Amino acid sequence: MLNLRTRSLSPSATPKSSWRSLAGMAAALGVALGGLLSLPVQSQESPPTLTLSQIHAARANWVSNAANRQTLADGVYLYGQTAEPEQLGAAYLVFEVQNRRVVGAFYMPSSSFDCFYGEVEADRLALTVVDSYEQSHHPYSVALATDSSVASVGGSPSTPAELEGFHHIQTISDNDQRILSTCQADYREQV
Repeated sequence: MLNLRTRSLSPSATPKSSWRSLAGMAAALGVALGGLLSLPVQSQESPPTLTLSQIHAARANWVSNAANRQTLADGVYLYGQTAEPEQLGAAYLVFEVQNRRVVGAFYMPSSSFDCFYGEVEADRLALTVVDSYEQSHHPYSVALATDSSVASVGGSPSTPAELEGFHHIQTISDNDQRILSTCQADYREQV
């Protein structure tokens, strides 16, 4: 047979248990409220205003820093994904800079090349790449690496700026010059 027992609580046990539970919840609530009450209150004051002279000083500082950034002087450059020229499977850029204007090509040895044109900006080469097969134009940029430790001679960097992901290569081959000349003939008027 099934023995079911009804369990009843005495009237005196219920209030004691309830009071303990309520006291515990009140203590927890007090700790939580105490933490909330100790949070800093945000001020309704307006943010500080800058004076015109502070704005001009900040702008002058920014312009000065931009002028001190490394850039590419006029000349012909070769950069590669590897520091060694003519490595199969590596991409290269050969280009000429004149008055911050750029004309050149991306190529891989023993492959076709794509010409580009654009400008040298403070922090990047802003380029338009021309697909050699479709003749479609695509925007592209290559970041100039920031390296404040480069020595300068006469106010200009003694070594050219580095391009993010590429190594500067000193020797420009006849093939590099041939590729560059082709792009210059086709796109010099674009810049």
